[in-house]
Amino acid sequence: MKAAVYYGIRDIRIEDRPVPEIGEEDILLKVGACAICGTDLKVFMHGYKKFKPPQIVGHEISGSIEARGRQVQGYEIGERVSVVPIISCGECHYCRKGWTHLCTIFQKRTEAFGFYHPGGFAEYLAIPAKAIKRGNLVRVPENVSDEEAAIAEPMACALNGQMISGVGIGDEVLIIGAGPIGCMHISLAKTLGATKVIVSEIKEERLKLSRQFGADYYINPDRENLEAILMDVTGGIGPSVIIIAAPSRVAQEMSLEIAASRAHIDFFGGLPKDDSTAHLDSNLIHYKELNIHGSSGSTSEQIRICLDLMSGRRVEGKKFISKIISLEELPDMMNEIQKGNYLKIVVKP
Repeated sequence: MKAAVYYGIRDIRIEDRPVPEIGEEDILLKVGACAICGTDLKVFMHGYKKFKPPQIVGHEISGSIEARGRQVQGYEIGERVSVVPIISCGECHYCRKGWTHLCTIFQKRTEAFGFYHPGGFAEYLAIPAKAIKRGNLVRVPENVSDEEAAIAEPMACALNGQMISGVGIGDEVLIIGAGPIGCMHISLAKTLGATKVIVSEIKEERLKLSRQFGADYYINPDRENLEAILMDVTGGIGPSVIIIAAPSRVAQEMSLEIAASRAHIDFFGGLPKDDSTAHLDSNLIHYKELNIHGSSGSTSEQIRICLDLMSGRRVEGKKFISKIISLEELPDMMNEIQKGNYLKIVVKP
């Protein structure tokens, strides 16, 4: 089979690899689509200390069941599924609470497809028995394409952030960052009932791409006074929810000043490891009674919800996909995508 194999920084090679062998409790998946994630780009550009090359990468995966071991039950040949990338232990404190993406075993050794296990930038993928038992295969509705099913996982990460933030009817939501995830936040906030959705983005091309998702206000803070506009459109109160979907320490620090009292602020975008300390005014947190939190990853249930949202066309999944490419085009695209001219890029092996 053809596979994209990561060997080191800026070194991904398309190779012929054997089709994975499966045991009696495993499943062989024929990969239908695998989307490029921002984490894939970070690994490509900078490497990852928990990552041991050579490895087949890619973790936003959908496909169909090609073969199954004799002891596998509950899945049929030909069924289409979306793959939950994190393989949780099912036994730790967080797994027992249903927060499987915070699994302590995952945190220790990054047990996920495309990292600890081979990923989806290949024609076939082995799903081990442990992942099947932990519910890592989520069935895809008939009217959801493989490409849409591949982006259900990143969309579920956005949904997780909005659920923690309690986004709902009457909220005025500011989204900082209009990349692929920022655009997913726009659609989800509208779907969840936000009264106003405001987007802040310094890159004009990304701001332009995000306009198709129908936010109420689009602001380039390098050219406009973000705080003045926010005060105007929120009646002098400020946003009730702020989602920082960009790796910006400045945005994190500034968010406390522009938020409404009792607002929820989600640090969705992680900061670079060499600049990860934000200086927050604790008096603003205290007197405005702010709720500040992070969000990272998603659960299988949140992926299932996103598949249903796309199936019911409450969220138009195809809008997030800028381009579909072949496996052979992946290495060049890893360089091209950094220009910020695309939303999601999906690979069809």
